[in-house]
Amino acid sequence: MLIREWVGNTQGQGWQYLYSKAQLCPFQWHYHPEFELTFTRHARGTRYIGSDASPFTELDLALVAPNQPHTWHSAPEGDLKEVQVAYFTLDWLQTLASQGAPELVPLCHWLGQIRMGVIFGQTISATLAPRFVQLHELRGLARLACLLEILSCLQQDPEQRLLQGEPHSGVQDRRLNAALGYLQTHFTRQVTLKDLALAANTSTATIKRLFAEQMKTSFSALLAQIRISHACQILLSSGQSIPALAEDCGFPSLSQFYRKFTELKGQTPARYRKQYRLPKAHA
Repeated sequence: MLIREWVGNTQGQGWQYLYSKAQLCPFQWHYHPEFELTFTRHARGTRYIGSDASPFTELDLALVAPNQPHTWHSAPEGDLKEVQVAYFTLDWLQTLASQGAPELVPLCHWLGQIRMGVIFGQTISATLAPRFVQLHELRGLARLACLLEILSCLQQDPEQRLLQGEPHSGVQDRRLNAALGYLQTHFTRQVTLKDLALAANTSTATIKRLFAEQMKTSFSALLAQIRISHACQILLSSGQSIPALAEDCGFPSLSQFYRKFTELKGQTPARYRKQYRLPKAHA
């Protein structure tokens, strides 16, 4: 299920750093209003950012744009998986740039053009690996300087792959948040625009306008994306039949599920499962 993750600040700072070391990267489909820079080591699996699903290997470096649904998923085989995450906002960097750090202006301009996310090349990922070790070890101003150096290097990566998609506003109306919360909870049912309006205590016309202005999409398009994303999770994590899967994801007919899946993923559900499903761990 798609959930809204609350990141917050670390001791009043405009950014936050997290580190985890675990046996697997679980499928946790979520979003938040901050940029997310994620560096993953010793894992293999599938990376999901918005409508993009791609395999990742031992060394993976990606930047997720604000409010883009995303997750990484890997099997529990091999070494412990190391994940380093830096959350930050464009507003924070723009404030620094306007208050005595104009060197950040090019970085802010680059970030402002990112709609869905960026996947960085293996060369720069390997080159920056020691800097990520330092990012974990350093504290205070030295850690901040390390983060800014990493971001500065990333914008110059000639191998970067810009993910195409619609941008999402980092500031959302409370009515839109209520509608999205309802949609994320009830997407497996026959939910309507009127249902969202009632949940948000507003009119259907207002909900349509908020989706268009702040989400850059429509209610029906987002509902389909959430359902297809949920279907992808089931395809990769179970052997459930496709007809049963389509029904569980809320699609009124199997033909509509096939049509929408092919439209968003560029291939059939069966082919997607075969291409991206991870091998089962050996006992």
